[in-house]
Amino acid sequence: MRKIRCEQCPLRGTSLVADLPDAELDAFRACTTIAIYKSRQVIFHAGAPTSGLYFLCHGAVKLYQSDRFGWDHIVAVAGPGEVLGELPSDPSEPYSVSAETLTDSQLCYLPRERLAPFIQTHPMVGVRLISALSAALGVSHKKVRALALKSAESRLADLLIQLAGATGSDGTRLTLRYSRREIAEMIGVSTETAIRLLGRLKRKRAISTSQRELVIADAERLLRIANADSLGAT
Repeated sequence: MRKIRCEQCPLRGTSLVADLPDAELDAFRACTTIAIYKSRQVIFHAGAPTSGLYFLCHGAVKLYQSDRFGWDHIVAVAGPGEVLGELPSDPSEPYSVSAETLTDSQLCYLPRERLAPFIQTHPMVGVRLISALSAALGVSHKKVRALALKSAESRLADLLIQLAGATGSDGTRLTLRYSRREIAEMIGVSTETAIRLLGRLKRKRAISTSQRELVIADAERLLRIANADSLGAT
């Protein structure tokens, strides 16, 4: 994977530096470090000092927490354009989650001590940063609600619809880049339970599977399952 410059980025128009002319991008690059991460490479660990923010240029990154039994629970999967990390006022406060790449990814790192001066010079970057962090908070709230109100089967159906995106109609084929274990971590169940739930959706003819490929056989049925709130069902 080769580094892509900001000027050539397809997300430039909606990125944090969308309002910066090409001539001023050099100032942004002077404040940041751009790096390529291989698939399955850890970016930062929960408990490490919050030294700065990461901007995901290209690729996919999972944000997760590990419990005392060694199980990982995926909080979110970040895509291009999203902001990773936290910057509490107290620099000794640690990251609350760990971040690991799911694919080869390009990230831009902005250290804490350089963030405020850059935003003072370019205030719209700060506005977009607040928007990006608010969106991430909204995703976390949705995740908490799903864990509290939805059955595991509904959470799995909802996840598959999210992965299908706008193309989630009958016959949509998904090449799953996530392992069964990662799918389980995303919906808060064991790997064995995730496999069992995939089998249940197949028996209900909402999906069909073939090796690493999944087909949405009945999008309407899958949506009904995803929208079914149930406190007791698993």
